[in-house]
Amino acid sequence: MEANHYKHFFFVSVLLISMQGFSQEKSPFISGEYGKYGVYYNWHFIWVYSGDAEFFASKEKYEGQDCWHFKAYGNTFMPYDLIYRVRDTFEVYTSVDSFKPLYFRRVLNHGKKSSQHRYDFDQQKGLAYSAIQRTGQKLFHDTLKLGTNTHDLLTTVYYFRRFDFDKYRKGQIISYRMLVDNAIADLYFRYLGTEIVTTRNNRQFRCHKISVKLMEGDFFHEGEYMKVWLTADKDKVPVQVETSILVGSLKAILLETKSLRYPPESEIH
Repeated sequence: MEANHYKHFFFVSVLLISMQGFSQEKSPFISGEYGKYGVYYNWHFIWVYSGDAEFFASKEKYEGQDCWHFKAYGNTFMPYDLIYRVRDTFEVYTSVDSFKPLYFRRVLNHGKKSSQHRYDFDQQKGLAYSAIQRTGQKLFHDTLKLGTNTHDLLTTVYYFRRFDFDKYRKGQIISYRMLVDNAIADLYFRYLGTEIVTTRNNRQFRCHKISVKLMEGDFFHEGEYMKVWLTADKDKVPVQVETSILVGSLKAILLETKSLRYPPESEIH
């Protein structure tokens, strides 16, 4: 199994979106929501269950502002730690009113290497101040111009769920902007219609399906190689994510949720 093929997948896998089709109604998630995903690696035509990813949402104060506090954690299981150990942490405080990030932190531990990214946002000035520390390197500082509707990786995951996918036509392309790895990228996703998805624990959901434009790098090919399925209901919970990588493919599948705002009306019983 290629060691570096776990890198970034836990959270890049559940991201995206833009202002087109955005709903100004109340958020589809509430404080206390929890989601857990199983991560699978395709190894010689066999899907190997190699790790988990967990997401948490709560409402808290940050520097006197009412904020969403989103957290996400990813890890490989003990047997796969011998091949390539992953322990990832993502955390962001996002304004409840504007749904723009105020502070974002990312800690990655991949094998023998680690990195810490911190971004402090000044939304009034349209700037982000970054501080990045990598194994064996000096602390790096930078200032980035955000542009319109720029979100960090984790806020994008939740921002994505605030869109009304029923308004999109099949094949429609929607752009979005995201800050990741100290760079701001203009990307897009394509709406592919609806499908029924069956999870590993035999739950079935009616889902919206999209394909996501990825950035080229050490992990992904450039192009629409990521597919995401979200529940076709008011919750719009990601159920499955599948993507090609440089060698093989990866898949994340929903295991459980807690404290959803709405009943899971898309589930087929």
